Amino acid sequence: MKLLGTAAILCGGKSSRMGFDKCRIKLNGRLLLDIIIEKLSEAFEEVILITNNKNRFYYKNVFEDEYKECGPAGGIYTALLNSKSKHLFVMACDMPFLNLQYIYYMNSILEKSKYDCILTQKGNWVEPLYSFYSKDMISLFKKSLEDGKYKLFDIISKSNYFIIEEKVARSFSTDLEMFINLNYLSDLEIIKSRFERVEVDGRNQAL
Repeated sequence: MKLLGTAAILCGGKSSRMGFDKCRIKLNGRLLLDIIIEKLSEAFEEVILITNNKNRFYYKNVFEDEYKECGPAGGIYTALLNSKSKHLFVMACDMPFLNLQYIYYMNSILEKSKYDCILTQKGNWVEPLYSFYSKDMISLFKKSLEDGKYKLFDIISKSNYFIIEEKVARSFSTDLEMFINLNYLSDLEIIKSRFERVEVDGRNQAL
């Protein structure tokens, strides 16, 4: 398959619910962040990291939030500014189960349409951090952030967006594991069946 444009990993969260920096999670001795970057690089020409403090990272394509303390909306805005491609794939740094086939499917919808944003329905929730965003949304993000309006769905609702039905997403992943993210220490139980060793801040969390 051809390589897509730019993918962004949002790494700026405070991880307050975890109690430690989620970018330091290790699976079988490797940083989860490194695993995500490697996997995304199979599908994208460029992978960038968005953070509130670039000194936390040794990677090359790291960009600091243009607007601080604004949550995911601020991170996506910064990512759009620095994306080399018109359409940008965005995900969080704590999502261990990437599904490249589904990413290509989302991109195929973009190529056949004029949508600004592609999201996925998951129960009563719409997943905003395993999604595509267009550079055409930059001005929309900028105005909302400058007005102090940081709710991501309020911004998305003003764009030309498309929501993929859950049943379609399940045809790629029956349990929707690609949307799993790690917010709490208890969430690490989800991934222990896949990895012999799970470490956080140097502490082994293996069963």
